[in-house]
Amino acid sequence: MRAWSWVLAPLLGLGACHGGVMGAGNSNGQGGAHDGGNDVGVGVTGSGGLGGGGSATSGGSTGFTLACVKPSLGSPTLRLLTRNEMENSLSDVFPDLKQQWTGTLPSNTLSSYGFDNDASATVGKQLAGALVDTALSVATALTGASFSGLLPCSTSTADRACADQFLTKYGRRLFRRPLTQGEHDRYLAFFDASKAKSDFKTALKWLAVGLIQSPNAIYRSEMGADKGDGTRALSPYEIATALSYTYTGSTPSEALLAQADAGNLGDVVATAKAMLATPAGKQTVQHFFEGYLGYTGVSSVTRTNIPSFTSVGADMVNETRAFIDDVVLQHGGGMKQLLTAPTTNLTTALAAYYGFPTPAANLATITRPAGRGLGLLAQGAFLTTHASPDSSSPTRRGLFPYLQLLCEKKSSPPPNVPQIGSPAPGQKTTRQRYEDVHAKMGSACAGCHQRFDPIGFGFEHFDEGGRYRENESGLPIDSSGAVSTADGTILFSFKSEEELVTGLANQPVVHECLSANLATYAFGTDEACLGPSKVPDLQSGTIGIAEAFTQLAAEPHFTRRNAQ
Repeated sequence: MRAWSWVLAPLLGLGACHGGVMGAGNSNGQGGAHDGGNDVGVGVTGSGGLGGGGSATSGGSTGFTLACVKPSLGSPTLRLLTRNEMENSLSDVFPDLKQQWTGTLPSNTLSSYGFDNDASATVGKQLAGALVDTALSVATALTGASFSGLLPCSTSTADRACADQFLTKYGRRLFRRPLTQGEHDRYLAFFDASKAKSDFKTALKWLAVGLIQSPNAIYRSEMGADKGDGTRALSPYEIATALSYTYTGSTPSEALLAQADAGNLGDVVATAKAMLATPAGKQTVQHFFEGYLGYTGVSSVTRTNIPSFTSVGADMVNETRAFIDDVVLQHGGGMKQLLTAPTTNLTTALAAYYGFPTPAANLATITRPAGRGLGLLAQGAFLTTHASPDSSSPTRRGLFPYLQLLCEKKSSPPPNVPQIGSPAPGQKTTRQRYEDVHAKMGSACAGCHQRFDPIGFGFEHFDEGGRYRENESGLPIDSSGAVSTADGTILFSFKSEEELVTGLANQPVVHECLSANLATYAFGTDEACLGPSKVPDLQSGTIGIAEAFTQLAAEPHFTRRNAQ
């Protein structure tokens, strides 16, 4: 037990726990409990889950219910802030301390959907220690050079009343609501006990540590109050918190908290739209696509047969990010535009690598050469992260549309799956190698691969580095295929990447699947039908992806919950 835990334990009710906050749990009773405004230390979860040292449960793409008759209400919950949300919050609550403290929070574990904000995440040993270390770093900075500027009083008159003002101001910002009287009295008594053993500045430092690593600070409450009709209504503070974290990735502003004080948040969709128009709001959209597409890993990929690839990996990430900004954020595009846009956004180096025209400026929008692919799935970041080190991979490239666009179920591979084998330049194409091996593996494997490999064949004109190729080492490429459902029903056939992505964009299920992913990202759960209302508008093109995201604030689940 750390030497300073004697200070925090009486305040947080932790007994001999690990010097900080333990799991506070969710509506399923996982990881602990939360009794209104009180901080309750309740043991530790496992070490492998979300938030670093926490735990999470998620069902993968099989968890979605797409045929929704009407929107539903989900469960009340406490949502652990992600690392980025916690660090953004501290920077916004203490703007004068930027770059004066160090965050030691671990990276979040990704759910099977690719998102880092699963609502079932709880605090484990690693995260508990890191939270206290981060709180100490912030509190040390707070009582350092910027001390006098952050106090609500003069340092010459620093006393208990000054500490009370500090507690009221920063407790409200960190808890995203006013402190209850019980909380206020307990924290102030904690300050008194600390000051009796030290001095004003030291006592205030530990007061700040207690506030920052409180469950009320690191968990977002979405519990609501029982209405007696089988539902719970979220409070104005809970709704303000949901708006701010969903659409800016950080804590509510003082202005938004003031609206919550008045009990009038106004038009929440209009607020969501205004938030999404800010740099922080745009980043929440980009963060969604980072999880949904999983494309940022390209910057750490190597390609054994393409020496020049190492110099453009980061540019590929920036290409996709700029493309999303152009199509989704600047022009309000939907899934059809994202999949079929004839444009991309290149650096000079990446244009030379692809053999494309030089852009007028780095990441400027250019029109792709005819016959060189369309949309997001013709970009290097996607093509490379879904390929093998020395060759393309129809399986990996086909699985992405199958799982992420069509929301089909991923089957577990059988035991003793044979390797595809090394490329055979000039002897067999990649497609021939995959078809030969999967045919020999029998019906157990062929039955699965015939669902997604034919989709992946549509990308065979692109090598493992994302470059277009007319042929494969002199052999003709067959990029034809078909898209089918799990039961074998063929949705459409195609002869090229362009026909493939155009066909996908016309499938209703693609828009339903995107909507389900947006709701899962926004709400942190794959509970059924929490955000389906705008699927018809997405499919028709009446609204785009950014608009659909902000319209989630109008769904019943955004302001209410089931009773349990």
